[in-house]
Amino acid sequence: AFQMDFQVQLSFENINAPEIGVYGVDHIAVAEGLGCKAIRVTEPDRIQDAFTQAQAWMDEYQVPVVVELVLERVTNISMGTDIDNVTEFEETLDLPVDESETVLV
Repeated sequence: AFQMDFQVQLSFENINAPEIGVYGVDHIAVAEGLGCKAIRVTEPDRIQDAFTQAQAWMDEYQVPVVVELVLERVTNISMGTDIDNVTEFEETLDLPVDESETVLV
């Protein structure tokens, strides 16, 4: 039911942050403007380094640290309005239910 470019479109050319292109909001500037430290990660192999740096900054500055992971702008992710109405773009792993582990609440 969600149409990515209609209902969730947040991209625009940010003239104040040309390094992010048409990604839109400069979340680093927003976080820093709110008194936090922030790190932008654009390469998957830099994620662990970013979390290590974030932990060091939290210890040093005693403030929240935002780690922004820049992903592809348009992607196929599972979405839907209800849990039983989720659109899957890839085949899902459907495992049998072990009735002995079922917990009734």
